[in-house]
Order: sequence, then C-alpha cells, then structure tokens
Amino acid sequence: MTDLRERILECALDLYLEDGPKGLSMRHVGESLGVSATAIYRHYRNKEDLLNNVMGEAVKVFGSYLFASLSGKTPEERFNRGGEAYLNFALEKGKYYEVIFMAPSQFGAAGDGSGLPEALRAQSMATFQFLVDRVQECMESGYLRKADAQAVSMTIWAHTHGLVSIYLAKKWSLDEAGFRRLFRESTERLMHGLRPAP
Repeated sequence: MTDLRERILECALDLYLEDGPKGLSMRHVGESLGVSATAIYRHYRNKEDLLNNVMGEAVKVFGSYLFASLSGKTPEERFNRGGEAYLNFALEKGKYYEVIFMAPSQFGAAGDGSGLPEALRAQSMATFQFLVDRVQECMESGYLRKADAQAVSMTIWAHTHGLVSIYLAKKWSLDEAGFRRLFRESTERLMHGLRPAP
C-alpha cells in the first residue's frame, strides 16, 4: 500500500466517523489531504470503492485479532483468548471498532452486511461465525451449557459490545485499566450463568 493510499484511507475513516457516509466525498478527502480529487481517483474508483476499502481494512484488522486466539489449546482457552482479542481490538483500534460496530454503515438495516460487496460481506460475517464456533465447541466440551450456539453468541456479543460502546462513548469515568477490570468481571458474571450447574 503506498503512503498516499494509506493516508487516503486514514482520512476517509476520520471523515466517515465524523460525518457519516453522506459527509464522505472524494473532493472532501482531497481537500483534507491537500491533493487533487484526481489523485484520489488513481487509488480508488469512486466513493463507494473508498468506503468499501475503509470497511475492508477495519474487518481485516479485526479478523487478525480474533484469529490469533486460535493458538489456544482447549475450547475454553480459545474462547477466553477470543474475548481478550475483542477487547484489545476495541481499545487499540477504536476507530476501526467504531466503523464496524457503531457508525452509520454499509452493513444493511439488519446488520447483515447486505450493503457490502459479496467478498467483504462474507469476511464481515466470518467474524461473528468465529464467536459462534467458539461457543459451539465450548458447549461440546462441557465448558458451557448446551443450547442454541447462535442465540448464546448473540447474547455474549450484545453484552460485550454494550460495555465497549459505553466506554468508547466516554459515559464512564474509568481509565483503560479500570475498564479492562470491569469488562472481565462483568463478562465472568455473564459466563457464570452460561456454564453447566455444578
């Protein structure tokens, strides 16, 4: 990726988060970077292509965080590492987290990626399937109580996303260490209810 291409993506990400899809234009990106719109078009065909690349980069980075947790040796370890990876991504790559989960997006009204090109839609849906797979194998190993893995995954994601989005919106007066502690403690309370009875 050339330096200008990277700068264009970073600028487009900032403008997108600030003004939403309607506020993003090739001209606006060019003005912000001090280059002509023509220079932008050398790297991206149009606004949609630019926006899809912003989304694609965000999803790719998110996936790299998640998939690193597969090095865990047991279903429980992979599940727990996945939760830590989600938290690390949110705190270390906050803008990407926002573009995937919090900003007005191309992901469609149902959040199913219907507004994205097929390849990017499949990539974005794979990150949720990753959670479903971790939950399913934890149910099969006995770490979690058997139930509908997809429904349980939705509950887990709603919980973790709720915590992260409140923190990123600065609704809590917590530093990062305090939030990490709260996140882990709250997640442990949720997981306690999902495990088999002793």
